[in-house]
Amino acid sequence: MEQWHWWTLIVLGLLIGEAFVPGLVLGSLAVGAIAGGLTSLVTDLWEYQFVAASLGSVLSLIFLRPIAMRQWFSGGSVATGIDALPGKVVRVTEAFDPRTGRGRGRIDGDDWLLEFPRDWMGHRSEGQVGLNDPAHYAVGDELTVLKVESNILIVVPLHS
Repeated sequence: MEQWHWWTLIVLGLLIGEAFVPGLVLGSLAVGAIAGGLTSLVTDLWEYQFVAASLGSVLSLIFLRPIAMRQWFSGGSVATGIDALPGKVVRVTEAFDPRTGRGRGRIDGDDWLLEFPRDWMGHRSEGQVGLNDPAHYAVGDELTVLKVESNILIVVPLHS
């Protein structure tokens, strides 16, 4: 087996490892291994190959990794879980209790406690003044999630 074959196996192993380890560190080491493999085509001296692999890895970590991280892994992330709930529509499944001001609703198949903001002074779409009175909302009405506090969805009418 020739030396460049070994370098190719090292590159493949590092790239496979990169799929499981975040941060593009193993990818930078793979770039260094490519440099070592290219050097093995020029000389059989392993010292030069390891120096080329080391320099390739260091240069890749210094220059290529920051560019790749900025290009591929920056920007807006996709909201998931609780972070994805604000702005979604929730359907009331249990009437609001006049004593607690809380009801229940279903969103994306999950059942949540619902509550209006304490300082809400909105209007219903029919023009009736709600004045933070959850009694105006019945089972089947749809509300918009404003925010999540612990296990309670803070909601407002769809068009407030």
